[in-house]
Amino acid sequence: MADRENIKDDLDGSAPKKRRREKKPPKRITEKYLYNSGLAYLQRFPTSVPNFRKVMLRKIDKSCKHHTEQDREACLTILDKTVQEFERQGYLNDEAYLRGMINSLRRRGLSAQGIAAKLQQKGLGREITQETLQEHDAQSGTENPDFAAAILLTKRKKIGPFRAAKEENRNRELAALARAGFGYEYASKALDMSREDAEEILAGMAL
Repeated sequence: MADRENIKDDLDGSAPKKRRREKKPPKRITEKYLYNSGLAYLQRFPTSVPNFRKVMLRKIDKSCKHHTEQDREACLTILDKTVQEFERQGYLNDEAYLRGMINSLRRRGLSAQGIAAKLQQKGLGREITQETLQEHDAQSGTENPDFAAAILLTKRKKIGPFRAAKEENRNRELAALARAGFGYEYASKALDMSREDAEEILAGMAL
């Protein structure tokens, strides 16, 4: 009987509601707090210096908004010191991060344009990205790295020469390649080639 009453209470909304946990106020900015907070972030999400600054700035602004007596400029000075310390320790290294991201994004089948857009979001300049990408592609083992990446994406997405079913949705497959930054020429060519030719090109890539 008691169980039925409990069920009825749940259904008609008369059951006591659980109290929502009150959000803890943001912590004051200190060297120790910003270092520990930054270290926890970098251990989970390797990133670039500009993006790390952006993440930490959000923490600083949130803290300063709550603790109005805090000097924001003093907090920014602490952030500068924190960034320098992480660079010294190797947790922040834009050159290594850039190389690693380019290698990862090429493996995922992204175009040069798609890679540049992704890394620009992380605060990395287009020029240094293009230079590093050219160095990476020079060792890729293929004459046309962008086209090879388009083929790699067809394999990942199981479209074009790698689709399992005979039926195709060309517009959907072209859209998938376009989202990765490939123009119509490479996208269309990658979708139309035979599986044997596609496998041959992928076999020559230094993945």
